[in-house]
Parts: sequence; C-alpha cells; structure tokens
Amino acid sequence: MSGWRRWVRRVLASVLLAAVAAWSAPLRAQASFGQNKVQYRSFDWHVLHGSHLDVYYYPAEEQVARLALAYGEDSYAYLVRRFDHQVRSRIPLIVYASHSDFEQTNVLPFVPPEGVLGVTEYMRRRVTIPFRGSYAEFRHTVRHELVHVFQLSVETRAATLYPRARAPYVPLWWSEGLAEYFSSEQDSRDDMIVRDVVLSGRLPSITQLDATLSPIVYPLGGELHRFLGEKYGAWRIPLLYATLPKYGSFDEALAGVYGRTAEQLSEEWRYALRERYFPGVAGRAPISVAGREIAPESIQPVAFAGADSGVDLAYLSGRTGYTNIYVQPLDGTGGARVAVPGERSAEFESLHAFSSRIDARGGVLLFASKFGERDALFFWDIARGKVVGRYQFPSLMAIVSPTWAPDGKRVAFSGLGNDGISDLYVLQLPSGTLTRVTDDRYEDADPTWLPDGRSLVFSSDRGVDGAAGTRNLFRVALDDRHVVPLTAGDWRDESPRWDPATGRVLFVSDRAGTFNLYSVDTLGRGRLESRLDGGVFDPAPLPGGGRVAVTGFNDLSWSVYALPVDSAARRDTFSLAAPSAVAPSAGWSWPELAAPAAVAARGTPYRRRLSLDFAGGGTTTAPGYGSSQGGELGFSDLLGDHAVSVAFASYGTTGGLSNLFDNFNADVFYLNRAQRLNWGVGAFRAAGTFFAGGAGDLAQIYAERSAGGYAALRYPLSRFSRIEAQTRIEYSNRDDFGNDLVRGELRRRGVLASNLVSASKDNTLLLDTGPIDGMRLSVTGGVVSDVTHGVFENWLGVVDLRRYVRMTLQSAFAFRAFGYVSDGTRPRAIQVGGSWLLRGYPRFSLSGTHAWVGNAEYRFPLANFVTFGFPFGPVRFPQLQGAVFTDLGQAWYRGGAPDRVLGSAGVGLRMAIIPGFVLRLDTGRRFSYATSSTARSSNDPFYHDHFVDFFFGYNY
Repeated sequence: MSGWRRWVRRVLASVLLAAVAAWSAPLRAQASFGQNKVQYRSFDWHVLHGSHLDVYYYPAEEQVARLALAYGEDSYAYLVRRFDHQVRSRIPLIVYASHSDFEQTNVLPFVPPEGVLGVTEYMRRRVTIPFRGSYAEFRHTVRHELVHVFQLSVETRAATLYPRARAPYVPLWWSEGLAEYFSSEQDSRDDMIVRDVVLSGRLPSITQLDATLSPIVYPLGGELHRFLGEKYGAWRIPLLYATLPKYGSFDEALAGVYGRTAEQLSEEWRYALRERYFPGVAGRAPISVAGREIAPESIQPVAFAGADSGVDLAYLSGRTGYTNIYVQPLDGTGGARVAVPGERSAEFESLHAFSSRIDARGGVLLFASKFGERDALFFWDIARGKVVGRYQFPSLMAIVSPTWAPDGKRVAFSGLGNDGISDLYVLQLPSGTLTRVTDDRYEDADPTWLPDGRSLVFSSDRGVDGAAGTRNLFRVALDDRHVVPLTAGDWRDESPRWDPATGRVLFVSDRAGTFNLYSVDTLGRGRLESRLDGGVFDPAPLPGGGRVAVTGFNDLSWSVYALPVDSAARRDTFSLAAPSAVAPSAGWSWPELAAPAAVAARGTPYRRRLSLDFAGGGTTTAPGYGSSQGGELGFSDLLGDHAVSVAFASYGTTGGLSNLFDNFNADVFYLNRAQRLNWGVGAFRAAGTFFAGGAGDLAQIYAERSAGGYAALRYPLSRFSRIEAQTRIEYSNRDDFGNDLVRGELRRRGVLASNLVSASKDNTLLLDTGPIDGMRLSVTGGVVSDVTHGVFENWLGVVDLRRYVRMTLQSAFAFRAFGYVSDGTRPRAIQVGGSWLLRGYPRFSLSGTHAWVGNAEYRFPLANFVTFGFPFGPVRFPQLQGAVFTDLGQAWYRGGAPDRVLGSAGVGLRMAIIPGFVLRLDTGRRFSYATSSTARSSNDPFYHDHFVDFFFGYNY
C-alpha cells in the first residue's frame, strides 16, 4: 500500500529518548546482546541557517534541505500564532534523503522502524526526518514534528512559571492528535480508521484514550481535536497548556478549559461521528461480507501458476512477529508455508511490507529487500527455496514494487535515488542494464506493464493537485518517455495492476470517500468495480476472471480477501477528458525553492561542538567493604556521532581528605560513531578495595591502585551480528591479601596489557517480557599479560548460546548453554549462583574459574493485561507471563573437580514494567546429581530445599 503512513508511521516516535551512554572502560567478559545500528557511510554534513531553524543536510539532498528550511520557517510562523508562543532556542532539523540513511542516525538510541517518518528528541529538541520521495508526506511530517517542539517548549514554560506545581501527564492522543490537527486535514486513510471503530461500536471514550498507546491515537486524536476545535474553538489549546499545572489530572484540565467533563465531551463526539457515518453505510457492505478471507493478517497478494498446474497465492504477513513471504494454494487445499523468511538475516533485513508490492512469474518471486546500506532486487526460486538473482544499484537507495514485464526479460520498479527523488526504472535481464524512465521531482510509484510491453501505467503525484498529496494514474511510453494521464482529480488513485481477463487496469481510489476497487482502460474510461465500506488495497487479478485478490481493512486489521467483482457496481462509470486534452506538463513545482528563506540561505560545513547531555551523581555501599560516592557527565555533538563520558567516584571516603584523594577513581572516554567502525579511546585511574568474584576462602577481594589508557572497537557486520575488541595498558599496584587462587606473590606491581575480542549474533524477536523467537550467540576470548614479570595474569573464554523455539504467537521454549573458563597467575572467577544463571542458588554461593550452565524454560502467556481495583480507581498492569523451568550447572576452581551437578526446577511469573525490564518471580526446588562417593555421603539439606527468587532485569 504505497503512501500508507499515518497510523503506523510513528509508533515509537513518542517514546521518550534515553541518553546513550558511552562504552564503559573495562569491557565485560560477556558481550552484550542486541541488534546493531550500522553506519554504512560517513555523511558530509552542512547547515542551512534560517531565522529560527538550522537545517542539517548532506550535499546530495540540498534541494530537499532548502524545501525543509522554507516550509519549516513557514510552519514556525503558523505555530507561533496557534500557540501564542515563541520557541526561545533555535530548532535543529536534521534531514536524510531516504529512510535507509535515516536508520543510521545517531540522534536516536534505536534503529527507527520503517513506520517512523519523523522523531522529535526530548532532551535537545532535535527534529530528525527522512525524505521518501513524497513532497506532501514530507511537508506534513515537518510540521507535525515542529508541533512537538512547540508542545515541549510551552510545557517547559509552564514548569518554569509554576516550579512547585506538578503538571499532570499529557496523554498521547492529545500530543499526537494535536500534531495531526495542526499539520493537515484528516485524509481518507485516517477517516477509514475512524469510520471502522465507529461502525463496529468500539470507539473509545476520552478517558479510555488517555491510557491508549497504540497507533490508533493518531487518527482518533486528530479527529477529536478537529471536533473540539470546530465546536469550542482552537483558542482553548494554548489555554490548556498555560493552565495545566493548576490541575491534578488531564481530565480535570479538560473540564476546566472546555467547560465539559471528559465523559460529556466523549458523548458529544460520539454523537457527531454517528451522525456523520451511519447514513453513509447503506448500500456498502463490509469486505468480510462481500469477500472471502483467504489469508488472515496479510497484505500485498499476487496470484501465479503453481508447480502442480494449480494457482498459488503469495503475500506478505507479519502474523508471527517477523515479516515473511508466504505461499499457499489459492483453492485452499494446502496450508500456507514460509517461502522467504524475513527480518532474520542481513540479506532480508526488511521486506518493506507497507510500501512495496511483490510479483511472481514462472515459479520465481520478485521482491525488494533492504540488504546492507541500500535495497536489493531479489529473484527467489520458490521450488528450490533459494536466491537465483540479486541486483543492487549504487545510484538507488530504495527499490519499490518491482513487476515482471510480459516477456519475462525485463523488470520495472520505482526507485529512490541518493538524492531522495523517486522515479521509474526498467532493468534488462540478464545483462543488468538499468534504464531510467522518468526523471523529475514527482513521486512515481507502483508501475504495471501494459500487454504490449512498450508502456507502463503508474501512480504519481505529478497531477495539478499533487502538491496537496493527491495521486492519479499515468501512462508512459518507454520509447519516447512521453507521459499522459489516465485519471485526474483531487483524490488518491493507487496500486494499478493490469487485468488480462478484462483488458483493463485495476486500481484503488478514494474518490467516493472510501477506498474501493476501480478499473480504467488505456483511453481513460473508468468504472467502479466494488461498493464496500472499510477499505481495499493492492488489487491482484485472479485467473479465470470474476475475482480479484485484495488487501482489505476491517475491524482494525488487514487480511487478504478474494473479492468477486460487483456487476451492479459496474453501472457507475466515470469518464475523463481524452488524454490528449490534458496537458502532460500541467504539473507543479516545489514552491518553497523560490521562497526567500530557501534562496537566501547559504550552506556552511557542519562544525562539531560538544554540549552537555546529562549529569548525574550517586552513591553505593557494599556492607563490610566500603562505600563510594561519585557522578557522571555525558557530552555529545548535535548529530550524536561523537560522545564523551566522564565518570568519577571515591571509595571509602571516611578517612578524611587524604583518603578521598587516595581512593579517587575517574574515567574519561571518547566515542566516535560517525562511521561503520565505531572506535573509542579513554584514560582512567582506579583505587580502592574491590571484589572480583569468588566465594568463601577463594573470594577475590583485593586492594589496587591503577592508571592507564584503553581503546575500544566495535564493527557491525550487519544489523544482526558484530565484532567488538578492546586493548588496555595500565600500571597496577595490587594486593590480593590471602587469596588462594593467586600463583606467586600476593603483592604485585607492574605494567599490564589486556586484550579482549568478542563476536555476537542476535536475530531474536522480542515480547515485552523477553525473546520469543530466534537465536543469540556470543563468543568471547581475552588475555591479561603482566608485562613486567613476563607471565599471563589471566586469560578467559566465554560461550553463551541461546535459542528460542516458537510454539504459538506468545509462547516458546527458551534454551541456553553457557560455558566459562579462566586461568593464569590471577584467574578470574565467575559467579554461577543467582538469577542470571543458576536459579535458586544465592549469589556468591557458587563460583569458579571453570563453569557451565544449561537452562530450559517454557514461556507462556497468562494474561495480556491485569487490572486491579483500588480505592482510588482501577490500575492496569502489563502482560503477565508464566514459565516452567529447569537449570543445571557446575562451577569449580582449577585443580579441583566438581563432585555434583547442581540443578533447580520450578515455575515462575514475569511482568515487564517497561519493555525489556522484567519483574521475575521464581519458586521451585534445588536438586543435585552426585558425581563422586564423597558427594553421595553428603546430607546437606541445602541442595534439596525449596526456594523463592525475586529478580528485576533482563530475561535471558
């Protein structure tokens, strides 16, 4: 569904962005997991300075940057009037020429998903936006994000004026709905969402919307703001922000400003929507009634001749959490199977589910996928289950909706260039010759071949109303590149597909208010093919005629339906002027490029300046060993490519000023993330009494003063795998007291050289409570050399393998195998007992320089949410997950031999307070298997007791 954006595009954009801390100086023995953000190339950043905005860009996208500056300044003036407020600081607007480039940004601590088309960062008010070829979409996003800048500014002003007041939380529907309201009119896709919830009786009240965090808040919030503005006046919006600190809740603020309670406003809004939608339902059936669902929770269908002379259907679906390409018989005689597994490997990092169609011919699937820095065009043999062709083009960042030519020797597609401009291309097979068909600033999408193989029909915003986001169908001849319109009008005509049974081009259009199926012949004579309520997209003719596979929207979900053509609907026809009567050049240009703000601005090279991101302090206490007090400062440049962290602390500061300086610890670290190879250098001083592991008589408690420097490297091989390394040189004065692990002198002074390398892979799919599918693997090796005495102080090796086998959408078996070994004159011990590894055994109760642990756990959902009633009202908690587990493990020191295998088994509960951070409660029983006669005679009840273990952190 080209152009689909609003209610899926900023799902994560409203999450408050945490500051990105630099790597710590002593790299941990076990590499951390998580997927990577890859900086495939280094951008040559420049800046355009406006009156209120600074636009950051690189030369390939200079025209887009000037558009952003001119429209941004125009939006600023508009929002000053709307909010009656001036933003005091300059607004940084960082523009990327494609979403692939946007995914490399270091302004955000995460990789922005394809649905996110703009983010306003909370701390420094940085606005980051990609251009994807659509002028109207880009303008909308610029203003939407600037609304957020104004919202943050007026909230900051209110907090300054009322420093003792605690302003209530502003719900997501208000902030995002207001951004939609001030950015543009509600479009037909947003209207489709609102209509669906109204007609299904699922329209939430305002109070229910307050607690809603799903994408539905965008269209519903925008619609609610329009209702409030039309009935009560938009002037109340800045009044609400100004008086918000005076109220105890947001609903109270609504009542104070609008003179109606939230429930009264909800009833008025519901009544207005019922008046709008219910009269229009007559004569339009929902697609679930008019068609037959053939692939639930799926999109982008295409029918093709199967291997057994039948007809198969291919489509995209994210029903498991990963987006895959599925294939199934059209007649329903066999089940669906995954033909192309997506989002697990670098080759198929993203299949662009909501922006790119797929095609099939002769048993070969044709599709685009993100592969490395840019998209690749893939040819996939369905029978053999392998790639039989792949093309990438240095001039193209994105490839959208490839389609086979009738002769099978060419492929047409829409391509997004390095400058962000969208045009049509034709690829000649097998030579790989690429021909550019269109060459202008318009967004050209979804090409389909006419049967003569000499012309393409496509959807574009090149019509006279295209600047407002309307789209029509056009035909282009490949020999002379002459473009003529097939449809015209102020609506959206999209997803053309040639239907050989009727000799017409099928497409979808919202020209009657809702997206329905239409067709047009090559002379521009059109007709209505369906009369449905809801929305249909991505038409794909089915063999035999009379039916069309479509993506249908119904009950807030997407599925593929087989839709019979409505013969009664065909009586409704529409005619257009002959193509020759409509001037092909009757298009438009980007007006902002002629605006004074864009013309006068001069690009200057970006100058790196570090500014303070955060400052924090803290204290810790280890009973019996001492305490520490300290703080940390974080600095970075505006683009986030360069960061400096400064940490300092003092241990055991009860002995006066001299002891404070003796035990002073400091670490300064610089990190460069401007290129694919991330690197950092640092210097440190450490002094105090420390605990490095072990238990009982083998506890590694030591006093040390050390100082030195280190360097760290991190190289992502792809989004799913990386290599990390660290080297460190230091002078150390260490006393190990009576540690039996030490070979040689307990007191050591000398120069140490440390080297550590780690490789990891992570392609897991996550629920809020932890991984549910995929694999994690980490292999680490390191050595610390005592250069002064010519010995290995210690070396270590770590292997951590985790596999998650999916059983249902929310249940899985989780397996883990962990191994650890260390040796040398001062080997490092590891703690095996505790919630991280061997559950049921207290931390510090089991340790060794050699260890292995195996975990197995079945994870299953108990409730998607839990609500408790309290005197002050109900409180809703997140998903509750259950688990049945068993753990086995051993730990021992060199020279010793473990006399038993320890284990535990039990059941548990998990709840994620925020995604990834899990409250975990386990209860069960410890057990052991003896491996020697000594162990068999032991009657230690510890190894057979019940336990209860509470843990907060990451679930393995």
